[in-house]
Amino acid sequence: MAILYVASQSSELQPFAETLTGLRKLNWPLDYAFEGILEGRRIMLAANGAGPRLAARAAEVAIRAVTVAELSSSKLEAIVSTGYCGALDPNLRESEIVVATQVRDLASAEIFHAAPVTADRQFASGVVASQDRIVIEAAEKQRLGPDAIAVDMEAAGVAARTRAASLPFCCIKVVSDRADESFRIDFNRMRTKEGRMARGKISIHAATHPKLIGDLVRLRKRTRDASRALGEFLVSCRINTVSAAAHVE
Repeated sequence: MAILYVASQSSELQPFAETLTGLRKLNWPLDYAFEGILEGRRIMLAANGAGPRLAARAAEVAIRAVTVAELSSSKLEAIVSTGYCGALDPNLRESEIVVATQVRDLASAEIFHAAPVTADRQFASGVVASQDRIVIEAAEKQRLGPDAIAVDMEAAGVAARTRAASLPFCCIKVVSDRADESFRIDFNRMRTKEGRMARGKISIHAATHPKLIGDLVRLRKRTRDASRALGEFLVSCRINTVSAAAHVE
């Protein structure tokens, strides 16, 4: 049996990957794909860029790969959407863990139930809103806040593909920015047509706006800290796939 973890960036998964034994690269047509073993269970890690379409593609590639393999060790037990999220609840701080009870697709208003987890570390639980854009302004977070505790970009895409495959779904996120914070850079304008973050565009923008370099340095450190916190939590937690299976349609 195996569990697949899908994120947008390899940096979100790297600290977790470092805890796995027998880590090896998978020959999948994705930005990042590795597998290893954690306490006897096969763990698959995939990242393919920001947004629901690219995340759903990562899940699709993995599902097809394990279906073709037809091995009991490859059979998917659950798919987990993981990585960074923005806090909507003002009580959430950076590097805190959020476990979704539901994921709400803001584009379609569709709701996806998510498996609960048990862990020896603290975490917040509640509804995670999901949309294909980065929330830049604190004011927008406040508008979304009453109905959800966090917002992300990939969970709805992963959830939809997981449900189509009749597999249990789970959503475990880590806070990268607080509810009262705004970005001075519009990162939505720094994405490619496919939705990936264009590092070249970000570098050029920083070079032409040197006052923003400090913001990027602080954000980089913060996301590194968040990735470490996420990796530690993923090692410690256990997903209740039985409960999740009850919600699979």
